[in-house]
Amino acid sequence: MNIRSGWFLAAGLAVAVALIASCGRKTAPLTPASPRPETVHDLKAVARDAFVHLSWPVPTKNAEGKNMSPADLFGFRVFRAEIEQDRKRARFHQVAELAIADPAPASIRNGTVFWSDGPLKYGRVYAYRVIALGIKGDVASPSLEVRTAPLLSLAPPRTVTAVGGEESVQLAWETVTTRADGSVFDGFIGYNVYRRDDAGAYGEAPLNKEPLRTTSYKDGTAKNDKTYFYTVRAVDSPALPWKESLDSPEATATPRKVTPPKQPTGLTVVPGVGRVFLTWNENSEGDIAGYYIYRSSKGGRDRNRLNDKPLARTTYSDETVDAGRSYYYVVTAVDQSGNESLPSKEQAAIPEKLR
Repeated sequence: MNIRSGWFLAAGLAVAVALIASCGRKTAPLTPASPRPETVHDLKAVARDAFVHLSWPVPTKNAEGKNMSPADLFGFRVFRAEIEQDRKRARFHQVAELAIADPAPASIRNGTVFWSDGPLKYGRVYAYRVIALGIKGDVASPSLEVRTAPLLSLAPPRTVTAVGGEESVQLAWETVTTRADGSVFDGFIGYNVYRRDDAGAYGEAPLNKEPLRTTSYKDGTAKNDKTYFYTVRAVDSPALPWKESLDSPEATATPRKVTPPKQPTGLTVVPGVGRVFLTWNENSEGDIAGYYIYRSSKGGRDRNRLNDKPLARTTYSDETVDAGRSYYYVVTAVDQSGNESLPSKEQAAIPEKLR
């Protein structure tokens, strides 16, 4: 046997030994993530009159605590039990099954499910649990139960109006004098105002710090050019714990800027041959859309606007003039809400003739 043959034989034996040794070696198995959703948490139940309003976050993890794709979640089952004193354990039965793809009559906003149950019996205690369902039929463990008791409340305001102002909305509504069943109520009657935006939900706390005794409210925290939705609930106590009514009809408003920009300053007109050149100072407001140029042949009146759209620069060349005639110019500023300023000081010019 030559040296080359001996080397190949040794190498082959080494490979064989390595293969034999590796046959008995075990590696950690690759297990797929569980398709079972995690347990629903933070289930909340609020009773208003004969209805119970539930809310809970949409699960984002599976039962192992790993991130779960929204496509792997089918929906939820809602269970209710009427608590009876002579029974040690509540008897739950399913009252709703909600699909993520079509949750009606529930709604899903900002990752939270909202569902209402009722009408229910006044004075009875009800318990609720929610179970999440995987798209392949996997069922999560039941949530912790929450309990609440519907009680007769005040009637809600029947009409609400909302009028948008500048960074504000003015609301007004009818006085409430009765309970939800129509009986006259002689005790404390106040009002709580709630707001949501286009994609949001009504918050847990009202805009007002304490129940209002008047039938109007000014929302001074609104922003211009954003649409808001409002509801008002009647409340039977000036302090917690109170019973709120059902929601009033919803009212909506969009605040708009109504204060015009300052009038432009520094207008200068320079006559030329067959044209008049204008320049002025730039306005300092941050929402200026541009400027309009006005011209007349009579000082102080009968002005015609020369540009259809606001001019984004602070210069303008008027080339639609006749030599030897007098022209009078003013400039106005326009903001992005369409508010137009007072005109600048008027300036006159006489275009020159071609020599």
